Amino acid sequence: MDILSKLRILFWGLVIGLWGLFMYQYVSDDMSILKRFKIGNSPFISKTSETPITKKTAPLAYPPANPTQPDVITQMPPGQNGLNLLKTGDIKDVAPTGMMPEHTTADKTAIVTGGEELADQKAPDGFAMKVTQHFVLYEEGTEVSAELSDTLEALHGNIMLDLVAFSPWTREKKVFIYYAATPETYRRLTGRPSWSGGAASLNERKIFVYKSDEAFGILAHELTHIYFDSFFPSSNPSPLWLSEGLATYIQSERGNSTPNWLAQNLKLLEGGNGFKLADLVRIQDLQGADEDNVRLWYAQSYSVVRFLMKIKTGDAFYIFCKDLSEGKLPAQSLYQAYGMPYNKLSSLEYAWRYDLKTGKISGVNQ
Repeated sequence: MDILSKLRILFWGLVIGLWGLFMYQYVSDDMSILKRFKIGNSPFISKTSETPITKKTAPLAYPPANPTQPDVITQMPPGQNGLNLLKTGDIKDVAPTGMMPEHTTADKTAIVTGGEELADQKAPDGFAMKVTQHFVLYEEGTEVSAELSDTLEALHGNIMLDLVAFSPWTREKKVFIYYAATPETYRRLTGRPSWSGGAASLNERKIFVYKSDEAFGILAHELTHIYFDSFFPSSNPSPLWLSEGLATYIQSERGNSTPNWLAQNLKLLEGGNGFKLADLVRIQDLQGADEDNVRLWYAQSYSVVRFLMKIKTGDAFYIFCKDLSEGKLPAQSLYQAYGMPYNKLSSLEYAWRYDLKTGKISGVNQ
């Protein structure tokens, strides 16, 4: 080996050594603030099996539905014009508490990207109809207000800042929004139970709300599901944690409608609580879990999604989702999109929890 080669080896050895020393000094001061992780056992994973529990009981995240209430509206209540608002699919109710229901795999993978004929979409009795660039709006009253149409188009634009690559069909196809003035009209229109604050059918791209403090958050959350979940094929539907985490992120960051339970649960996560990330991503059903665990799960999913969207600019998050949609494993998709050190879920979990304490990776403070 000639002297030049030896000098090169010595030079790079010094560079690597100095880099390692710098990183040790940079990180060591902050590691002292990280308490021992207090990871709770997942209430959704069987203790005797690695198979997720999918009990067919009413979710405790919001009040149980009336067992006599059909899942699909096939007939209008008396006094309406007989319009079948929901022809097929599964409608999900939202309670006026800020907690959103998770959507089933069947519902998410059946999102219709073919457009309905606008001529067939008549307004219910007492409602005005207006077609905008991205929506067909039905508002109770004599006309659809400019405030409603402008607000929804602005919301769409804000959501597309993050999701334009996931839903190119929005340039041609529209979402149907039914906006009632009172909860009484909403229930009379939809036949939903008295506790319901809103409802959505992803597969028909329809959202039903009434004027309330929660309405805008419901719209932002459910629009995200419609826009994002349609990106995934039926063979590989969007993972529950990713779908709900992103919907809560958009609801908070773009819709400016942060759920009132989110901050408290983020504090719990910052203190070391939560679920192991390997368990979080395997959960397929929230049914049967108590409300506290559901809210903690939502907060952790939101926080991890936000971390992924902030740590690297460009199309890293899109690549991650695209690989997942193609059937690749989470760790493999993570590495392909973000590179080292994110080659394992445990590495992502460590970096995410460190960032919860310091904000030094994502640049975001809680």
